[in-house]
Amino acid sequence: MVAPLRGSLSTTTRTAPRRLRWLVLAVVAMLGLAAFALLSAAGLRAGWSFVGGLALVAASFEFGAFNIRLVGRHIPSLALPVALLSYLTTVVVLALVLVASSPAVVDGLAVGVGLFTGLAIWLGGELLASWVVQEHP
Repeated sequence: MVAPLRGSLSTTTRTAPRRLRWLVLAVVAMLGLAAFALLSAAGLRAGWSFVGGLALVAASFEFGAFNIRLVGRHIPSLALPVALLSYLTTVVVLALVLVASSPAVVDGLAVGVGLFTGLAIWLGGELLASWVVQEHP
């Protein structure tokens, strides 16, 4: 086994924020589902709408991150155009989902809260993953 270079982050250190982010998303999804189902006039429909908003954020960011990592590994000069196309794809898919969803099926307020909650969790996880700790000898 090769020891990591001095001052570099180990694999465990880099993957821990990603695992934490997924754990936080799962816990918030369960709590949000219960809270919206109990407290909203829309009932369980609002709870599932909240979970759908979280899932939209998680899927779109994971899709974009995968594409950018893949292209950055094999064709680094195309990383920026792929990132921009990934963001454009996310916006188009989100707009299509929101336009195509029926108000009788989806609670708009719960989806919006789910989207913003998922965004905050995802960005917090990204910031935590990019936290650089420098060790001084």
